[in-house]
Parts: sequence; C-alpha cells; structure tokens
Amino acid sequence: MTGTSDRARPTPLLAREAEDGSPVPVGEDPTVSADDSIDFGRLKASMPAIATDVAMGVLFFATARLIDLRTAAIVSAAVGLCLYPLQWLIRRMLGRELNLLGGMALFGISMLVLSAGFSWWVESDLAIQLKGTVIGGAVAIAYAVDALFGGRWLGRRLTMYLAYNDLDERRLAAGMFGVGAALAGLNTVFVIGASRETWLMYTAWGDTVASMALAGIAVQRARRGTAAERPSPA
Repeated sequence: MTGTSDRARPTPLLAREAEDGSPVPVGEDPTVSADDSIDFGRLKASMPAIATDVAMGVLFFATARLIDLRTAAIVSAAVGLCLYPLQWLIRRMLGRELNLLGGMALFGISMLVLSAGFSWWVESDLAIQLKGTVIGGAVAIAYAVDALFGGRWLGRRLTMYLAYNDLDERRLAAGMFGVGAALAGLNTVFVIGASRETWLMYTAWGDTVASMALAGIAVQRARRGTAAERPSPA
C-alpha cells in the first residue's frame, strides 16, 4: 500500500530550467540551497551592484574631502547616471548580463535624477547633508505605495535579484519602506547631532553598512514561513 507515503512526499521545489528547458529541482541544482531555498546564482549576479555601491561611496568621500560637498554630490549623481548606458554598452559589446544598478534600473535612475537636481539647485552644506534624508524619504514613500498594491512593481522587481525563492512581494515592499524611513532618520540624526567629518564618514561607509543590515532584516521578514514550514525536497 503506497497511498500514505505518496501523499506525504512533497513536490520538489523547482529552482530553474536546465539548458534543454526541463525544470531542475532545488536538491539537484548546485547553485541552490535545498534547505533554505537560496539561489546562489542570483547572489553572484548581484555582486557587481554591491561593488558599484562601494565605489560610489569612495568617490563621494574622496571628492568631498578634496573639493566640497556640493561638488561631491553632483559628481556622484552624474557618475551614477552614466552607469545605465555603461551597463547597456557592456551587454551589447560583450554579450554578457551585468547589473550595475541592482536590477532596479528605472527606479535607480529616478532617484539619481532627484539627487542630481537637488545637488544642483541647493548650495548650502546643510542642504547637501540633508539630501540623504530626502532620498530616503522618497524611497520610503515609493515602497509604501507599492506595498499597498501588493508589491506588484518594486517588490516584484526586487525579488528577481535576491537569492531567496520564497519571498512575499508585499511584505518585501513594506520592509523596504521601513528601510528607507530608517535611513532617512539615521541621516537626519547624524546631520543634526554629529560633526561634518563624522557625518561624512557615515554617509560614505556607515550608510552602506546600515542599508545592507536593514535590507537583510527586511528580506528575512518577507520570507514565506520558517524553514521548518517550507517543503523540503524529496
């Protein structure tokens, strides 16, 4: 009698398609963790975007120290805007997929345009320092609206570039709203309560670390259930 054992056996999670188009179960895909449904191939693909973030932080820090904050903000925004055509050119010339903007090209460019415009029109150091608050607030509002509609735009797009295969789009968008709001608040605290040098160190390095830590928490909370609740491969 096999009815009980057959019903108890869960359907294998499908991680991706093989070259011939057939689905590859998680347990048979070396790039995917069978226990946690982690697609390491996606994680590897996001490394250029992480390296770009670090490089942009170095550029802002160096320009601010050598010239001034306004120039650093404008230069960083201009370089950021050049990333999309550079990404397109690399794909055309080398035939390789390369995500320098973390996959959120349109959203990222919108934020860069806002950043460039803000940096161009304001001249005081205080206004430049508060740019992070404005951008963080804009990100928070965008994700909040997306969460209200089930994460169908930003949340869904973001899941395509994260290692987990079991993310809830609405919860992810809601979590990223929290990340944006928290980063806006942190920047404001450093602007008001710290010296210019301390703020400069935070915005060049600390902001990236805080972003990654907070985003990590948001991603974990967006996963559908615990590891024990998710089906395991046969």
